[in-house]
Amino acid sequence: MTDTEQVTLVRVRGRLRDLTLPPRCPACGAAAGVPLRVERVFARERRRRGIIADTARGVTTFHVAAINVPFCTACAARHMAERAATEAPPSPLRTTVAMYGVVALIALAAALVFGVFIWNELAGGWRPTLTFAASIAAGCTVFAGWFFVQAVNVWRASITLPPTSITAAFDFGDRQTRRFEPEWREYRLRHAGYARAFIQANAARLWDDEGPQAIRAARLRRIADSLRIVAAAALVVVFVLLALQAGTP
Repeated sequence: MTDTEQVTLVRVRGRLRDLTLPPRCPACGAAAGVPLRVERVFARERRRRGIIADTARGVTTFHVAAINVPFCTACAARHMAERAATEAPPSPLRTTVAMYGVVALIALAAALVFGVFIWNELAGGWRPTLTFAASIAAGCTVFAGWFFVQAVNVWRASITLPPTSITAAFDFGDRQTRRFEPEWREYRLRHAGYARAFIQANAARLWDDEGPQAIRAARLRRIADSLRIVAAAALVVVFVLLALQAGTP
């Protein structure tokens, strides 16, 4: 690997669209003017926040992040040639798309059944049975909507092509959103000259894990975790006292 191809890691606060991109090609460092869409697929595992630690919930969602990055004419042509010569492999996520879609349709059908039931029974006046049916219909509708959104996200992930040797020069990770910290991403830049220009253009929003803002966020997380433990202990004490009081003749 040459000096110009030494990967540089840069962490920047903010969203992708808030980036300031230098007018240079990330692949070769030449003047850039042809925007190429750089897309990445991220799988996120939802976690349940516990009193002591977080645990996995077993629900994985897929997200596609994209940004238009200017490249030079020569590198853009190479990118197009690679795309034309490469056949996209079948995505294993298509099964997940079908599964999420079926679940969404079943939930929507259940919501419609309860909705028809409520409509037919309205003539007799509103009663607790209809309140229960309405709550079930609303829950099924929300459930169907969530799975429909996930099916769309997985479908987008399944059709997203892997990077070419050109667009791989501008790589980035998933957004990081730890408690009390601003959103930030890690960017992996292959060309050293472009990396220096990128750092200079985004100097005001560089993220440092050992900077004052990160240290303050870590301190607030420790305080919040301590308060959670204290609150849980207080609830246990209150429960025990109430149990003892109830058992006293």
